[in-house]
Amino acid sequence: MFKFCIIKLKNYIFPFMFLMFTIFLICFSNSNISAAKTGLDLFANSVIPSLFPFFVATELLSHTNIIRLLGSSFNRFMKPLFNIRGEGSFALIMGIISGYPVGAKIACNFRKNNICSKEECERLLSFTNNSGPLFIVGTVRYYYV
Repeated sequence: MFKFCIIKLKNYIFPFMFLMFTIFLICFSNSNISAAKTGLDLFANSVIPSLFPFFVATELLSHTNIIRLLGSSFNRFMKPLFNIRGEGSFALIMGIISGYPVGAKIACNFRKNNICSKEECERLLSFTNNSGPLFIVGTVRYYYV
């Protein structure tokens, strides 16, 4: 009987928490609306302008033969260090320079275009998915200026 009551209470804890969250969200909507507006303003005026040049440059570079050239040049380093082919060096370099979403996008494009296997793509995501210094400087610069 006692275990049955505990299991029954567990089934109602999360719905109760979500219900309370919704009630508090409605009760304190003035502060929520201003915070959402500030967040959207920051995203539109800082994050998108910081990322847009990197997305364009990455897309343009991916349609050239730079991936093949970097692949043949860096194959001897990438295979022993990361156990991926040399073509992954393009994702590594662009991921370090530009940061989080660009490195992940390149890895996904590699997988979609069969440049790397699923396992290689997972390894590639683990070290190209970071916040780049140029993105951080561009975003923080806007926020504090």
